[in-house]
Amino acid sequence: MTRRQNRSKYICAILCGILEFLAIIGAYAAHYFTKTRMGMLRHVIYLNGKWEKAFPIPAMKWIAISIILALVIIAYLRYRKGNTDYNINIPVMLLTIIMSIWTAYFLLVYSTEKNRAYYILSICFLLATVFQNILYHCIFSIKSKR
Repeated sequence: MTRRQNRSKYICAILCGILEFLAIIGAYAAHYFTKTRMGMLRHVIYLNGKWEKAFPIPAMKWIAISIILALVIIAYLRYRKGNTDYNINIPVMLLTIIMSIWTAYFLLVYSTEKNRAYYILSICFLLATVFQNILYHCIFSIKSKR
């Protein structure tokens, strides 16, 4: 692997880590302001109705859950197949699996009745899960090629 490719993978890993962190902060902010600010709650209720009319939400939810499960299986199989000499792969893989399980749990258990900002939080958690999977694959490919 050339230095340029290795450097681009480091940049991708750092960028995905930052974007994942921002997605989690966005989920927290949406949840917090929906609970504490009446204007945000009204806007979220308006968006929920608008999105439920425009998109097939149940189908999209099951597609997202199947994609998350596929990403977890791919990450686990890549870990089992690859060289496991590097200790950084284990915590990152566990974090990837935990994040994916949390997102699937949130999508299955919660709804707009339990949490008004469900759709916004779902988008933020899905983005964080995808960025975490990309981060894992970048770190795994950097460490396995040394």
